[in-house]
Amino acid sequence: MDNNNMILQTIKVSKYFGGLKALDSVDLFIRKGEIFGLIGPNGAGKTTFFNLLTGHYQPSQGEIVFKNKEIKGLKPYEITALGIARTFQNIRLFNEMTVLENVLIGMHCQTKTGLWGSILRSPAATSEEKMAREKCKELLAFVGLDGKSEEKARNLAYGEQRRLEIARALATQPQLLLLDEPAAGMNPQETNNLMDLIYRIRDKGDTILLIEHDMKLVMGISERVAVLDYGQKISEGTPREVQKDERVIKAYLGEEI
Repeated sequence: MDNNNMILQTIKVSKYFGGLKALDSVDLFIRKGEIFGLIGPNGAGKTTFFNLLTGHYQPSQGEIVFKNKEIKGLKPYEITALGIARTFQNIRLFNEMTVLENVLIGMHCQTKTGLWGSILRSPAATSEEKMAREKCKELLAFVGLDGKSEEKARNLAYGEQRRLEIARALATQPQLLLLDEPAAGMNPQETNNLMDLIYRIRDKGDTILLIEHDMKLVMGISERVAVLDYGQKISEGTPREVQKDERVIKAYLGEEI
C-alpha cells in the first residue's frame, strides 16, 4: 500500500457500548482524491464509524491514522483543524441565523485574530472578517446558494439546507469530507444536483467518504465501496464487485439487485 497516496486508515478499529459491539475490528483505507462509499443495513455501525473518525467517540480498540498521524484521543475541534469535516444524517443548522452566518461558524477554526481582537475590532480582525465573509459567499455560490446569504436557514428548501450544511463543512477547509446520508429525503432532481456537487468537491481536491442508502447514488458515484453488517466489514471493492458479493446480497442489497 502506498502511504503517500493514503489519506485515512483504520486498523482493527472496534467500539463497544457495554456488551454491544457497534464496530468490530474494522480495517479500512481511503486514498487521496477518491469518493469512497460506506453502506450497510440500519444499525450496521456506519454512523458510529463516522463518530470515531471525528472524535465524538473514542475507539475501544484499534488505530485511526489520518495523513500518517494517529488521531485517536484527539478532540473533535482538533480533528477538524487537521482537515476532517462532516455533515449529519439529521440536518444540524442554526435555523434562526442567516445562511451566511451558518457558513461563517464553520470558518471559525481557520481564523487567527482570536476573541479579544474580535471584541476590540482591531484592524486585523476587521480585515480577517471581511475576507471570511467573501470566502463564505464564494462557498455558497459553489454549492448553488448564491443570492441566499441573508435568508434565515429555516426558510431554505430541504435540498438547499442539505447544501448549506455541506458549505459549512467546506468552510473548515477539509481534506477529507464525511457525508452522512446527504441524499436522505431528497427528490430525484435534488439527488442529481447532489451528485454533481460531490463530483465538483472531489475535483477541487477533497477526498469524500459517503454513507448513503440511495443505491443509485452510492454505486453510481463511488470508486470503491465497503459494506458493514453487525459492526463488521463483510465486503470491499468496486461497486460492481460489491454488488455481486453473495454476502452483501444476503445481508443488505437483496436478490432484486
